[in-house]
Amino acid sequence: MKFMRIVRILAILLALIIGTSLCGCLNDSKSEADELIKMLPVDYNGFVYVNFKNIEDSKYSSEYRSKILNALRLGNANGEKTGIYINKTKRMIFSGSGYDRFVIIIEGDYDFDKFKNHLKEIGVNPVEEYGGFKIYTKPNDDKIALTFYKDMIIAGTKQGVYDCINVINGEMDSLLKNREVMEIYDRLPSDACVYEVSGTYSPWYKTVAEGMSISFENNDRVKVVRVEKYKDEETAKEKYEELLKKKDRDKEEMEKKGITADIKLDGQYLIVTVEGPEDELKI
Repeated sequence: MKFMRIVRILAILLALIIGTSLCGCLNDSKSEADELIKMLPVDYNGFVYVNFKNIEDSKYSSEYRSKILNALRLGNANGEKTGIYINKTKRMIFSGSGYDRFVIIIEGDYDFDKFKNHLKEIGVNPVEEYGGFKIYTKPNDDKIALTFYKDMIIAGTKQGVYDCINVINGEMDSLLKNREVMEIYDRLPSDACVYEVSGTYSPWYKTVAEGMSISFENNDRVKVVRVEKYKDEETAKEKYEELLKKKDRDKEEMEKKGITADIKLDGQYLIVTVEGPEDELKI
């Protein structure tokens, strides 16, 4: 596999989640991400986080928000009718552990009273209280639920929603105390708009944990950082040497495209940083 192919793989979230131009990310993006991560249970496997507040200048910002709202089956919602205004979505995080425990949290300046009325019209009603939160479900699909917290919607499986409530109420530790996940997250830069972290084995990369971040610069350049943890230092070193050879082989092509790459080895960890023009890092 050519190193340029690896560069494109590193940018997979750029194509799947974002897809095109964004404005610059904030220097304190991690502190904002932490506010949502700390609402997730300690035993979840990882997360995907997107900060939408940093894409206001993009003509595609509504498209990005729509992709996330589609996960809640709200993507086609008429804001005037439902109270869910796509262009007012701020942040989201998705996480889970197994088929029956997953959740998505979205934050926005929505009209929640209007949204609750809309839910009632389509047969989604509060059917119980759990930990001081009203749980909304459909009578014929009570495995899927949602609730509200501040200016956020918490939706997913009913157990996933319960899990978040338990964390919010201090009855369960948060994902910030998951060592496998945080060891990867802590090695990612603090200025990213997108974070993806997994604390489980990946058959694709043969890693025991992995993560990625995407940062968007004001000069239309993108920085993608990937962190991989291997089972031991010997395996990590083998992968490191393999990537160095591929980088050297593709050096001329990368220079023509204005792409730079840095590869670092840190014990069991391999850290790859790729920077380049947005249009060259797309898949």
